Amino acid sequence: MGGEWLFAEKPVLDYLQTIGYSYLRPEAHEQSRDAENHVIFKPLLIAALKRINKISDRDTEAVYQELVGKSNNEEWTMILRGNYSRMVEGHDTNQTIRLIDFLNPANNTFTVTNQLTVKSEKPRRTDVMVYINGIPVVMIEAKSPLNWKNKTGEAFDQVKQYERDIPRLFYTNQFNIITDGTNCLYGTTGSPAKFFGAWKDPWPRKADSFKNTLERGLWSLLEPARLLDLIAHFIVFEREDGKIIKKICRYHQFRAVNKLVERVAEGKKKRGLVWHTQGSGKSLTMVYTALKLKKHQTVEAPSLSNP
Repeated sequence: MGGEWLFAEKPVLDYLQTIGYSYLRPEAHEQSRDAENHVIFKPLLIAALKRINKISDRDTEAVYQELVGKSNNEEWTMILRGNYSRMVEGHDTNQTIRLIDFLNPANNTFTVTNQLTVKSEKPRRTDVMVYINGIPVVMIEAKSPLNWKNKTGEAFDQVKQYERDIPRLFYTNQFNIITDGTNCLYGTTGSPAKFFGAWKDPWPRKADSFKNTLERGLWSLLEPARLLDLIAHFIVFEREDGKIIKKICRYHQFRAVNKLVERVAEGKKKRGLVWHTQGSGKSLTMVYTALKLKKHQTVEAPSLSNP
């Protein structure tokens, strides 16, 4: 095993298993999907659809077949949030079909795997993939810290290559992470390199409560309840100059929004102040706040307390 495995890939896999992820070995990839050019782990998704929605085997299979035909990232993000319905047995009108249970995080299956090969005209093999209920939502590109190359640039170029060569993997993708085993940088699907950044504040935990910066970054972005919160409330699609730009919050926005929503939910204080510097994303903070307030009655805010 090389430095990439020993110092980056393996530590990521090991830590994620300590915070609620099950590990799926590469040998199980074949039996977990319909073909090597597929990326959804069908048994996990089928089980989740039945468990969360209480629908029949026939309806579950029909939902699966409909979902695998969808290829728009924005549409998939809305579907993951619960904006998907269809006719099912026993009902006369369309019923909402949920792929993720936001009300009860423990009712979901969080999986991490590595060395996933996706067949295409130019087959590629990813380092680490994060799944929720059999759906790939985060890709992690690991690079060895032992060479003196620009590891961040090299890892980012690899992400761009994957997005180009195996687009199917990114239909459902929410964001990507690049790491050298020490630092974690994250950015949304399709983001240019300049928009990848570090999650510097693990609020409400303290930075020194983690053994190292890798674990701090992984917990901040991928702890199951926090990952659900990010997917449900902190990713937006904006139209700029005729293009669709996918954006995800930064750590200060995540903290501000959650504290603001908690204040509103408590109803004890009628006013407060959120202080922003110029260029820190005030408008987006308000967008995220509106999205979370809108969902607050239907999507329970995950616990952000210290474990």
